[in-house]
Order: sequence, then C-alpha cells, then structure tokens
Amino acid sequence: MTVEELRQDPRFECWLSLRHEDILPFVQEEFSHRTAILRFYIFLNILLLLLMIGLGAWQAHHGLITVGKIVQFSTLGLALALTVLVPVHEGIHGLAYKMAGAPRVQFGSDIRKFIFYAMADHFVVGRRQFHLVALAPFAAINFFSLLGIFFAPLTYQWLLMGVLLMHTGACAGDFAMLSFFRRHRQEEIYTYDDVARGMSYFFRRRQQGAGV
Repeated sequence: MTVEELRQDPRFECWLSLRHEDILPFVQEEFSHRTAILRFYIFLNILLLLLMIGLGAWQAHHGLITVGKIVQFSTLGLALALTVLVPVHEGIHGLAYKMAGAPRVQFGSDIRKFIFYAMADHFVVGRRQFHLVALAPFAAINFFSLLGIFFAPLTYQWLLMGVLLMHTGACAGDFAMLSFFRRHRQEEIYTYDDVARGMSYFFRRRQQGAGV
C-alpha cells in the first residue's frame, strides 16, 4: 500500500501524528500502560541484572575473577553498546526495512536526548512488518552476544554481558512501539515516516458507524 492509497482509502483515517522530536515523551507515555510486552521487557532487564550480580558474586567468591575485572570489562561492554553498537543497531533496523520492501532508508538522531532512529521515507508498514523492523536489532545483537558468552574467555564474557545488559536497556523505544501496536491491534494500524517534515503518521481503520 502506498501513502497515496492509504490517504485516499475511505476505510482509514489519520489518527495520530508524531513529531520525531517528541519520540521520548511518546515512549515514556507508552510505558505508563504496563502492557504484557512492557512487563516482560522490564522483567527481562531486571533478570539480566540480577543474574549478572549473582554470577559475579559467585565467580569472585571462588577466585575465578576479581571484582575489579568484572567492573572493568562489564563497564567496557556498556560503553561499547552506547557507542559502537548504536550505528549497528540502527543499521539492522534499516536492513529490516529493506527486507520489508522499503526503497530507501534514512537515519536520524537527537543527540541531546541520546535518541537514534531509522526511517523509511513514505513507506507504509502495518503491524507485522513493524514487528520485524522493531525486533530485528534486539534479536540479532542479543543473540550474538549470548552466543559469544559461551566461547569467549572469562573476562570477555563480562564484556559481552555488559553489552547484553545495556543493549537490552537501549531497546526501550522499540518495545514501546511494539506495545503501542499491540494495544491497538484490533484497529488495523498503518504508519509511515515523512522525513522532510520530521513526522510519523499513524492511520487506523475507521470505527464502525464513523463518518467518511
């Protein structure tokens, strides 16, 4: 479906316009709903943190590694997730958009708020396509981080655990959007980005009885 087809289709209405500079408030508001997706996401973050604390305490107690090394390498992993992996994360979003059929992908950011995003200009996506785009970086980066933990030396396992923890936490915006689509799954939502205007538009099927 093209933007023109979506806008001219009497079955759908433009329901929400989101300025890209307002993404952070949008994510924060979505987290207030505490949907099943977001409860799982919060639980996952807490679980990862507790597992790291428990594992670190056990390893340090048995002399396998020092607390200093744990802090040093896990902190390095956190730093890598916030620097090197940012363009990787967004690049995977872009690749997922391409797999969904987007002819071109662009990237944007708000450095002051430390927000980064991939955009497919005037490319319409529905719920299933958006799930692919939103989950691709979380699935790919976390999978390879977990896989690496099983093969890396102990100190570098902690680097990868730092990456895993921070990258999971950095996926908050992706999970917020998944939650948004999930909450409104009965309304058949479609969305597209307008890069020039710095806007994203959300359309939904008109409610029965609504005027055309």
